[in-house]
Amino acid sequence: MNAPRRRSAHDVGEALERRLASLLRELPLRPAPRTLQARVLAELARRAALPWWQRSFRHWPVPVRAAFVAVCAALIGLTLLAGTRLLLPAPGIAATGAWALSWAGHLQALGRASTDLAASLGRALPLTWLYGALGLALGLYAVLFMLGATAYRMLRLRENRS
Repeated sequence: MNAPRRRSAHDVGEALERRLASLLRELPLRPAPRTLQARVLAELARRAALPWWQRSFRHWPVPVRAAFVAVCAALIGLTLLAGTRLLLPAPGIAATGAWALSWAGHLQALGRASTDLAASLGRALPLTWLYGALGLALGLYAVLFMLGATAYRMLRLRENRS
């Protein structure tokens, strides 16, 4: 009186997967287009012929990379120094040191002000407005995503036609 064992959806899915894999293995390989090898080799030769400054940073000569990093670090330092000069009432090393010491205090005051602003907005705005703003932001994000996907597909289709 053994009742036949019912196969679960998992067992059926595995059997289907095995059958499909074996069918796909039996299919003949599709040959590549005749011009593919020539196009690939031409593109590789074109990329190899590019000068170093048109290649990725990894392919730049080491001295040039070191000089680039040094120039970037110097520009960052100059930017920070110029920013401190604009924020300080009087130029000088003592004022720069005082500003550096009070930096944490300024950040704390900024954080406290942001928290107070968020709390007062939370009390002043109705909850439906907040939900509406959230829904609008999500809708705009979805539209942006769809526009990006459409542009990508259009460019890929145009590229494949060429």
